[in-house]
Amino acid sequence: MSYFCVDKNHRSSGVGKLLEEYCEKASITRNCDRIEVHCHSRREKAHAFYYRQEYVESAKYLIKLLK
Repeated sequence: MSYFCVDKNHRSSGVGKLLEEYCEKASITRNCDRIEVHCHSRREKAHAFYYRQEYVESAKYLIKLLK
């Protein structure tokens, strides 16, 4: 899975937690050793969600915007 997002009208209802748990189980089944999440710094509520799911900060991404 590449991306998922919970519609703003359904946030804080447990949907994101269920999706994240499914992704974790699927990843373990596939012998993955981690889940990496790219979440823009302005998405503070999303960061809070990931911290509650026991994610920790790691190296930062570097990007180059093309014209």
